[in-house]
Amino acid sequence: MNINGWDISGAQAKQWNVTPGFSDIENESEWQRGSPLPFFINGSIGWKTIRITFLVYGSDRNEILQNCSTLLSHMMSESVTLELDKFDHKFCGFMSKHDFTENPLARLKVTSNRLSKLTVDFSCYEFAEQPNGSPFSESASGMLETVVTNPGNIRTPCMVEITPKVGMEQLTITGINRNLDTGENLRVVIRSLTANSTVILDGESGKITENGANKAADVDIWSLPILLPGETRITLDSTWTDMTVKYRPRFM
Repeated sequence: MNINGWDISGAQAKQWNVTPGFSDIENESEWQRGSPLPFFINGSIGWKTIRITFLVYGSDRNEILQNCSTLLSHMMSESVTLELDKFDHKFCGFMSKHDFTENPLARLKVTSNRLSKLTVDFSCYEFAEQPNGSPFSESASGMLETVVTNPGNIRTPCMVEITPKVGMEQLTITGINRNLDTGENLRVVIRSLTANSTVILDGESGKITENGANKAADVDIWSLPILLPGETRITLDSTWTDMTVKYRPRFM
């Protein structure tokens, strides 16, 4: 198992058990008194909680405690990416709780014990990457329409890179932006495009840039770019562009 790329064997620890979970769901649909029908709105996805139990070894009590301290220190980053043994997907989030059990084998003397048990709760989301650690990617050049297939099963933020081949007053894109309450497909308009200058709409970081500089003022967008599960049809109103869509599929 790895934590932000660090192998936990460096702290003489190993993954012993994982209790998986599913994302929380929040929904504010209601049925008002006297109304013949309820008012339905789309639910929103929240954190999922997974519980991981580690076995931490050492030659004596002091070494075990130091190894547990080292293991916990690697989980204190602002965000932690977990690569769990025997799990295909990765998990990104933060440590919300931990519990330490000394002498789990119930030896008569604590000093004779050679391992302890550390249980950690993570609030996180689940995602997939390519085997080399890069996001999934689809590219199109000179096309008015392209279809991107998202293998995830919930809405997935995406990064859209647009490179015009010529200068353009504006470009309109559909398929990457939706009203999160109604699901309505909304247009994205990018103004003042420069030939061969790449505009990036980053649904993960929330940044909108052109060659690294902030371009949010020249973009009309309702919310950050997302892909629906399955096929998403993306359209442009000009063939004089190259487009690349990058994404890490999300899972419930």
